[in-house]
Amino acid sequence: MKIAVIAPPWIAVPPSRYGGIELVIYNLVEGLAESGEEVILFAPRDSKVSCRLIPYLDTPEYFGLDSPNSTKVVVGEIAAKYAYAMAGYERVDIIHDHTLAPPKVDIPVVHTLHGPANEATVELCAKFSEDPRNNFAAISNRQRELYLRLNSKINFADTVHNCVDLNFIEWKKKKEDYFLFVGRVNWEKGLDVAIRVASRAGVNLVMAVKMTEEFEKEFFRKEIMPWIEKYPQHLFFQLHKDLPRSMLFDLMRRSKCTLFTSQWEEPFGLVIIESMACGTPVIALRRGAAPEIIIQGETGFLCDDEDEIIEAIKKVDTIKPVNCRRHAQKYFSREKMTRNYLAVYKKILSRHR
Repeated sequence: MKIAVIAPPWIAVPPSRYGGIELVIYNLVEGLAESGEEVILFAPRDSKVSCRLIPYLDTPEYFGLDSPNSTKVVVGEIAAKYAYAMAGYERVDIIHDHTLAPPKVDIPVVHTLHGPANEATVELCAKFSEDPRNNFAAISNRQRELYLRLNSKINFADTVHNCVDLNFIEWKKKKEDYFLFVGRVNWEKGLDVAIRVASRAGVNLVMAVKMTEEFEKEFFRKEIMPWIEKYPQHLFFQLHKDLPRSMLFDLMRRSKCTLFTSQWEEPFGLVIIESMACGTPVIALRRGAAPEIIIQGETGFLCDDEDEIIEAIKKVDTIKPVNCRRHAQKYFSREKMTRNYLAVYKKILSRHR
């Protein structure tokens, strides 16, 4: 099977720091290549993958998440048109698009939805679904449910959970005396919730955050710093900004527990499965895909409010690190995600023969 995979034009595959979508794409193309499929990846030039790479432009210096929105719109449209045109020229069997771009060629397409079910995106998906060549993959059943709740005509092929490369991630049985938060600096991720519950529970807290864009820095100054300043002096608190992934995983595998305090209907939450791959349990708010990923009392705890999180913190030592690692191996490996996407491709292609 000849497969074209289209990545966003902003961040290299794999990402050196932040870049959840790009990390999923990396694991996918590597898994497909290992399975013997012919894969073409459209991504920034500094991407490093085993499959064939067709870069968007020769000079990527002016790309990035910090680019003005007007630039992002223009560059995104040009990149997508180029990728679709080249996929047609290459005569691929199927296109796997991670940008939700309008298709321009007579080739079956699967669009993986990485974002939430807002009205604009749902309307776009419903419009695309009028053409039977367009198919959608959800990254969680909860995400799929929310999309279909707004419009039942979206042409979903299946749900395929994201993955981690367990060959790359080491795990640790013996933990150190701190809790960990990992995430972008914005309201949705619940940094303030993590700080409050750790403070009230009387535990040490380490935070590893992505904070590169100006609105993130402003939110941090106004909404998060006041909570940090109130953190009990007798407890250990540490803040890391924009860490390389190797350092992030080192913090994760040594941590007693990861606090996933996301306050919105997060479509998946890579941090959860990365933490479990490190042998580290997760305490999460019962939102989005978290109930699909965490086994209550075995790989972590699902909570409805801050009081329940504090109670779960007291019980975290009852979770065995090996159970977390085995759960990630069984349900969220690169091999499993690859097999699931190959099944989606074959299902779609069988309809178009």
